[in-house]
Order: sequence, then structure tokens, then C-alpha cells
Amino acid sequence: MATQYTVNDLLPKIHQNIDAMDYTMAYTFCKRALEMEPNNADILEVAGQVEMELSLFTEARQHMLAAIHQSPEVGYKLEAIQAFQKGVELMTAERNTLAEGSKEAHLISFKIANALCSMTEIYLTDCCFEPEAEQKCEDYLQQAQQMDPENSEVYQLLASVRLSQTRNEEAVVALEQSMNLWINKEFGDPAIPIYDSRLALVKLQLEMGMFPSAFTVLEGLQKENDQVVDLWYLYGWAYYCLGEDDSLPGEERQAHWEDARDCLELAVKLYKTVGTDDEAMVEHANELIGSINAVVPPSAPEDETIAEDAEIDYEDEDEEDDTAMEM
Repeated sequence: MATQYTVNDLLPKIHQNIDAMDYTMAYTFCKRALEMEPNNADILEVAGQVEMELSLFTEARQHMLAAIHQSPEVGYKLEAIQAFQKGVELMTAERNTLAEGSKEAHLISFKIANALCSMTEIYLTDCCFEPEAEQKCEDYLQQAQQMDPENSEVYQLLASVRLSQTRNEEAVVALEQSMNLWINKEFGDPAIPIYDSRLALVKLQLEMGMFPSAFTVLEGLQKENDQVVDLWYLYGWAYYCLGEDDSLPGEERQAHWEDARDCLELAVKLYKTVGTDDEAMVEHANELIGSINAVVPPSAPEDETIAEDAEIDYEDEDEEDDTAMEM
């Protein structure tokens, strides 16, 4: 029989392997622990540290931020910053030994930039009230741009910082820079951001009223995977916002709202099948559907319409039969 471990059994094994610098084995135990308790802040934090050692920076950011969100009162913020800073220093030292312009140098520059983005995001969100937060964001992003000027994530995060500073015109420029770095690439190109990053890009574009760009990104996401609740929610939210434009003709606004309702209803339907962690998004989708229904009443379902038509035909036939009998 296989041994049944608990999270409390796995934590010491993780730390033992970290002390032995066997990060691959430590990561194996981390993943098992996360399967058991995906919201355990201690596991999330140590998993992030191990992922840093394995240069898995996207995963490290995700898990460290999740640890901070689960237990904001614990000192995970400082630990996360220190872990990323250590990673940046080690990678920078390694990069200095590589030939300028080499494939290896480019790859490690990309990783350094991503680590700096992770540090920026921590100060932009969970440490935003720290006195040095704004300056830290500026410093980290400037370093990231210098390290990898063609990293789309750097400009997307820069747009978030500019939005937080209400420098909206600069935010739009940064979003355009970010999107232009990958939008014409072939599917599978490593320059294309991961799915979740592109969803986050759409949210920023909608916030800035960049609807054509947002629809372009959404169409690409739909081709890649159309079974995502967030995708259809964002489609619906985009159409809803277009319908709110009172400068448009009434018929055009109604068409946008009808499209919005179709997308939002699909999002809610998908939620019941595949689920989502963002319950507030689903609640907002239902609220929007209610708002649309108050302005543009939904048409009767097709099967009900058919049933009504059949009932009318049946009544007509009865009337004809009654008439024939009377004759």
C-alpha cells in the first residue's frame, strides 16, 4: 500500500530537500501538498521559493502572491521580495558571464525581467501603501525594460502602474507597445504571453476603452480555448460597454446588448460546468444580464415558440373540424 501523507508530513520533507539543495525533489513534495491544500499559505510560500530556485518565475509569482492574499498579516510580502531579489542577483551574475546577444543571454534576460515584474506587482498590489511603493515600481520596471526591451509583460505592467497614477494616456501607449510585440506572431511563438496574461491585458484595454484591440485579443484567446468563463465574461462586458454609448443609434446599442447577453449567459453556463475561483465575476455577469433584460427583454426560447405555434395550429384544426361538422 502507498503511504498516505498529510501536508504536515510533507512540509518537513520539503525543507529537508531544500537544505540538501535538491530542489527538484522538494518541488515534487510541494506539488503533492498543493493538491491536498491549494490554499495553504505556508505551502504556497515555500512552493514559490522552490520555484524561484528552479527558475519557474511565472509559477513562483503566482504562488507567492497567493500566499500573501491568503495571509496578508504574515510577513510573506518581504520574504517574496527578498526571494525575487536574490534570484535577480544570481541571474544577473550568470548573465554577465555569457556572450552578449547569445540565445542563453536572451533567455536569462527574459527571466530577470519577469522576476522584476513580479517584484513590481507585489508593490503595486499588496504593498501599495508602503511609502516607497511607487518608486520601487518605477525602479524595477526601468531595470526590466533595460534588461529585456521586447518583453511584453513589462509594458503591460507599466500600463497598470500608469493607471494607478491616473496617467491614462501613457497607459494606453504602454498597452499598445505590449500588444504590438506579439500580436502578429504565429500561434505557439514564445513571445506570445500566457493565456491568463492576455486576459489581464483585455481587462486593462476595456478599462481604457480600447475596444477594437480588446476584441482582437479575445478572438485569439477564443481560438486557443473557448471553454473559459473569464473569456465570455470579458466578451460580454465589452459588448455591454459598447451598448452604454449613448452616441450610437438605438438599434446598434440594442444589438450590442443582445450580444453581451449571449456572451454573459454562456459565461454563467460554463461556470456551472467548469467552475471558476472568481465568484464576484459570475455575480457581476448575472447582474449585467438582469440590467440588459430590463432594457431589451429576452425573446422566448425556440422550443417554447414551437410549442405555441403547434398549439395555435391544433386550435385552427379543431375550428375547421367543428365547421365541417356543422355543414
